[in-house]
Amino acid sequence: MGDLMKFSKIHGLGNDFIVLDETECELFKNDSERTEFTKKYCDRKFGVGADGVLFMRKSSNNDFRMQIINSDGSEAENCVNGLRCVSMQRFLSTKEKEFSIETLAGAVNSKILNGDEKKVLVELKVLGKQDFIEKDEIKIDDFQNKFCRIDMGNPHAVFFIKEKVSDFDLKKVGPKIEFHEKFQPNKTNAEFVNVITDTQVNYRVHERGVGETLSCGSGSLAIVVAGVKEGLLKKDEWIKVEQPAGILEINYGNSLILRGPAEKIFEGNLNVVWRKRKFGS
Repeated sequence: MGDLMKFSKIHGLGNDFIVLDETECELFKNDSERTEFTKKYCDRKFGVGADGVLFMRKSSNNDFRMQIINSDGSEAENCVNGLRCVSMQRFLSTKEKEFSIETLAGAVNSKILNGDEKKVLVELKVLGKQDFIEKDEIKIDDFQNKFCRIDMGNPHAVFFIKEKVSDFDLKKVGPKIEFHEKFQPNKTNAEFVNVITDTQVNYRVHERGVGETLSCGSGSLAIVVAGVKEGLLKKDEWIKVEQPAGILEINYGNSLILRGPAEKIFEGNLNVVWRKRKFGS
């Protein structure tokens, strides 16, 4: 028998995660074990199933640190949907409603606006990177479009397109952009956006290391940063960012603030055996 490891399954607009709280004690010997755990238990046929694992860990300067490992084993610098999920877990564990979270992309202040043990509304104030790097153009097969390169602590390529995003061939174009030479060696997330009004957009996303997801929080932030800089979206007003799983609200002025939900799907215990043998053996 292995050791029982408590976990929560939480999603932010369909972007779903296994959440493990290591703030009181380390559950793994090293990051190699965390990667192996992630690849095994994110499998939707043989594991719990998730887009990634969020490890809540100790932090020297903040209330805790969030480490994100994608389902393919790659580590991400940041994940805004994930931030809302760990915020919910912290709220459920401690009843605290305000706290600071460390990420590789910088710190974020989080506030639980309302909610219960099933669903919460979270407000995040981004303190880290939010940089418009450059405007460029790319051609892949019959797709040719300008894009904005945005650094949210993780890389984004934001494409404002005329074709309806619902009709766009994301499965074909998304992976080719992720691995395009312009974005090496770190690859990129890619957002394809229709501007509806100057306070509303609709988009789909190809996430680096995952593929198409129903929602991307940092991608939503990148879209608003790019849209305001390009004069397509209003500064200092709440922008509705619609994605397949729902809507996030973002305000970009002197601060960059996002509001959105997190919802607990279930919790459980995994009978893990990583101390005794390698996964898959």
